Amino acid sequence: MQTQLAFRDKDLEAADFALPAAASANTTSAAIDLGAKNYAKNIRRGDQIAVQLDVPALTTTIVPDTRTVTASIEASDAADFGSGVVTLDSVTSTGAGGAGVAAVSLNVNIQFDCPRYLRGKVAFGASTTTGAAVSASFGLRF
Repeated sequence: MQTQLAFRDKDLEAADFALPAAASANTTSAAIDLGAKNYAKNIRRGDQIAVQLDVPALTTTIVPDTRTVTASIEASDAADFGSGVVTLDSVTSTGAGGAGVAAVSLNVNIQFDCPRYLRGKVAFGASTTTGAAVSASFGLRF
């Protein structure tokens, strides 16, 4: 028997969000709410429910050599992520060889003890330029 989750079709669609518009700034996706009953606690081994954050390749104009971009998947029991933020996975990419940075895809299986809210986050390091015209994608995967 599979776990019954109360997600609507809309909840299953990956949501795009713009990358930071300035150096030393970050942007976040809309949060995914696992529900008031915290359905994550009902997830059993084998259900293989995950969240995925996809950040496209970025040019050297946006991320020059030696400059960084960090992609993270975060969770919290607070809807505003004001406290108790847990980083489930994170990767930092550094511009090199005049090529910018390669695309990044993070995929995290939701564990039984996962906090209620999940989000994707992209942070630009110092001396990067605007990435506001470029979007990352964050959503559930089954």
